[in-house]
Amino acid sequence: MDPLDIVMKGIIGIDHSYAKKAAKKTKTPAIPESPLRKIKGDGYRLGFSTLETMPNVESGRTFYIAGHGSGHKMEGIVSPVYVSAVWIDCGGDEGILWLGGDIIGLTRIEVEEIRSRILSSKVIKGCKLINISVTHSHSGVDTLGYWGKPIASVPLDGKDPEYMETLMSNFVKASEQAYLNRKPGKLYSGRIEIKDGLFTKRGFTDKHEFLTRLRFAPDDGGNETWFMNFGGHPNSLGGSNRMLSGEYPYFMREKIKAETGADVLFTIGAIGAMDVCQMDEDPLECVKKQGAMIAENAEKITEERLLEPEIKFIQQPFYMPVDNYVLTLLAILHTMSFKAYPCETSLTGVSTKTELTYMKIGDQKFVTLPGENFVSTVYGSYKTAETSPIGLGEEVNPAPLCEICGDSEIIAVGNTNDMTGYVVPPNDFMLNPTQPFLNGVKDKTGLNHYHETNSMGVNTQQAIADAFRDVVNRMD
Repeated sequence: MDPLDIVMKGIIGIDHSYAKKAAKKTKTPAIPESPLRKIKGDGYRLGFSTLETMPNVESGRTFYIAGHGSGHKMEGIVSPVYVSAVWIDCGGDEGILWLGGDIIGLTRIEVEEIRSRILSSKVIKGCKLINISVTHSHSGVDTLGYWGKPIASVPLDGKDPEYMETLMSNFVKASEQAYLNRKPGKLYSGRIEIKDGLFTKRGFTDKHEFLTRLRFAPDDGGNETWFMNFGGHPNSLGGSNRMLSGEYPYFMREKIKAETGADVLFTIGAIGAMDVCQMDEDPLECVKKQGAMIAENAEKITEERLLEPEIKFIQQPFYMPVDNYVLTLLAILHTMSFKAYPCETSLTGVSTKTELTYMKIGDQKFVTLPGENFVSTVYGSYKTAETSPIGLGEEVNPAPLCEICGDSEIIAVGNTNDMTGYVVPPNDFMLNPTQPFLNGVKDKTGLNHYHETNSMGVNTQQAIADAFRDVVNRMD
């Protein structure tokens, strides 16, 4: 017997014992419907701020690089990393904050802490919504705990408490400065297709290679602010990298700033199993060229529509069943922040509380999503029964989100307000039969189903689709 089979059985036993104890201590309360909120006015106001947010390398402490294998100690710096904030209102007393950071991700527990600090600020007034997105850089500092030193293939906590405090504090400071920087102007929405800008090893029929941009042009003629979204992983420095970097988003922002003066808040789209095209054999040159390519395409966007000054949104928490035995073990070990709720339908016996936001800025629709969604879960083009690794047709999959909301151009913003892993369609979901969620498995075509090991489970997409359908029905 493979020794990891024994390890897996031990993990499952620990999880089930944990779930039984959780069921005795904790109830799973009903989650109330979040209200629909509307902000209207005579015109948009927007403020932007960004802060360099670096680990204290002079401290002599160990910082772990997140995104590839665990236990990778940071050895140097390729580029600085930042947090940024955008405040948007419609000229009145109420507005929203959208935050971004050059990090791998945050759990909802850290997100709620940052929100609490912002809402306690004496500077910011009338904030009605806070979204916290990440660039998902695979060369940033571990902010989840998943990439610390491993023992028997199970990583220990890789977070540095001082860096986490710096990160949270800078999110608040950037938010306050963005609020103070607000000025009136016009907001436009546009997009461009970057053909062959993405690649995938999962055989997707549609990669959704669209770069979207909201462009704020201030009335005073000052620097513009661009809110950008693209569905490719910032991971091209590779698994052997030990250097801190914001990867291609950093180089993209620098190029746009130098050439146009615009400030950029960059977010990722449906990036599950999706990478930016490889543009050079040298990893560093590759990420620089990726950044330049995306910047150049952003600057080519000419077809735009003016957005009317209205913001509508529903930010809805919901429960997600947790099948992943390994992630549950990490929660038990306090490697990652996690609160368990009893669940009768999950393999582990627990669920987690997560959230999504459905919103419209003018007529531009957005959905913020926990985790890394496969592009087909948002925009469709599922595998057929003939191409499915388990021989099932697309009828077993939930409706894609664009179909639920009736808009193929909805902007999906991934890894926002929670990082819950990959979201894989049920007819493309395979697990290792003896080491589920610990190691991947190859299907009949030789494709390695690695992504499932970092998924909450096969029912994750259904939980998101159900929550999204609910808020869409209440929005319209």
